[in-house]
Amino acid sequence: MRISKFYITMLVGMILAGCASDKFETPTSMDSGDIDSPIFFGSKTLSVTRASHEASAQLLNNKFWVYGTKTNKTTSPLFDNYLVEYAAGTANLTESNTADWEYVGKTSKKGALQGIKYWDFSAEKYDFVAAAGLAEKDTIKNTNDGLRIKVADADALSGIFIADRITATPSAQAATDTKPATLSYKSTVQFQFRRLGARMRVGFYETVPGYAVKNLVFYYIGAQSGSYDVGVGSAFPSSGVYTVDYDDATNAAVSTFAGSANKMSYVNSFGSLEYTSATSDSGDSAKPYLAADGSASATPDKSFLGTSASEACYGKGYYTIDGVSGVHSDFKPILPNEHNTLKMQLRLDYTLVALDGSGDEIQVRDAYVSVPVEYLQWKPNYSYTYIFRISDQSNGYTGPGSKPGDVIPPYIPDPNWPEIPDPDDPGKTIPDPDAPLVPNPLYPEGPGGDQHDPSNPVPTPTIPDPDNPGGVIPDPDNPSKLYPITFDAIVVEVEDGQKVYTIIDGTDNSSTDEH
Repeated sequence: MRISKFYITMLVGMILAGCASDKFETPTSMDSGDIDSPIFFGSKTLSVTRASHEASAQLLNNKFWVYGTKTNKTTSPLFDNYLVEYAAGTANLTESNTADWEYVGKTSKKGALQGIKYWDFSAEKYDFVAAAGLAEKDTIKNTNDGLRIKVADADALSGIFIADRITATPSAQAATDTKPATLSYKSTVQFQFRRLGARMRVGFYETVPGYAVKNLVFYYIGAQSGSYDVGVGSAFPSSGVYTVDYDDATNAAVSTFAGSANKMSYVNSFGSLEYTSATSDSGDSAKPYLAADGSASATPDKSFLGTSASEACYGKGYYTIDGVSGVHSDFKPILPNEHNTLKMQLRLDYTLVALDGSGDEIQVRDAYVSVPVEYLQWKPNYSYTYIFRISDQSNGYTGPGSKPGDVIPPYIPDPNWPEIPDPDDPGKTIPDPDAPLVPNPLYPEGPGGDQHDPSNPVPTPTIPDPDNPGGVIPDPDNPSKLYPITFDAIVVEVEDGQKVYTIIDGTDNSSTDEH
């Protein structure tokens, strides 16, 4: 498993932790002493991958389909949607099976009876692509633009796996800047499968001195106000067609969301937030915890956010994962969107509770944060974690007032978004996934390029500017961030009719004489 992490500070101290990719690989090369060596396949995983040999077969539902071509001046199909099936303990029982995967005697997706194929050493090259979890109507086209898959939702995509293209030549060749590495003839075709779907989770923690945080209420594009589900706004594909083709320089499989039935959702919910307990600062050793009402308690009460990134609280829901429904997980399957052009947006309210057991509470409203587009290019087989930190510099406000609207209308994408002919239906068009988003005139761009919802803007409390008639300035009595409470001490001394005022603020002392 390949894992990388990266962090970035945002308006409310957001942390985005990076992505992991699960890969399912085939066995190491195997040689045959015969000149007429059969072509055989497998999907045994290497030690650096996540799944074992048997577990990989189970994830692939014990079968995959392969499309292969042979090039010798001209290119012709050799394996046209051949079925390859797994059966434990069958390796080396036939010429065409070295790793418990067999294709001879099966029926292809095109209805053909499959026979054994041998390497032709006079051929210039062979190319192979493969996929698992395809529906009956889905077929692999060729080894250039491999397949088009229509998916109903993220759950439907979670069981589909694709492999990078493999090129074989008479002898193995190392990769160059413009050409991928090749496999030598007589070797096992070493497919490396990856999920076509992606997954994501959203978490929160807090670092507000002297307070715990509870009752996060979420407001995001398209959601009703007062939702306790963890929700964010961005461009999430909800259903449509994925095209899989292959990069000529690397042979990597590349998916593109484009088709006649494409649908987008501009909100996504990631389950209910799972809180943890908080430690009380009351000094009562018999009551080391904080209760939800702010009093000291002898027992833990899971009502609060964690206090570090490693202790972040995540939204958690029930999803279909690897074909199993009802899995309780903080990771939710999502559809890839490698050409996303909209940043992620999130608003929330929360309650601060004093740790000293006094029961003091502060309501914070309309904290706002966004995530840049460069961190929202969701790729197949990657897991994405977004962690947001609430600090005393968060941009919510604590003054009186309510939200402009109880219901936020849905985001409306720009009807003038550039379109291209639909490959599935030349008489129709589809949004061009490679074109930049044209701002919707109904939703003017805000700072940073995001399109804010005008019916529920992030409030910035203001008052009339006394120095500029008609202008406004931030309201000092209703600030749009948290400010600590500080103290001054005034000492009054009477001596010979003179009063000396001394202001003590912890750094400077200043005095004013009054006669």
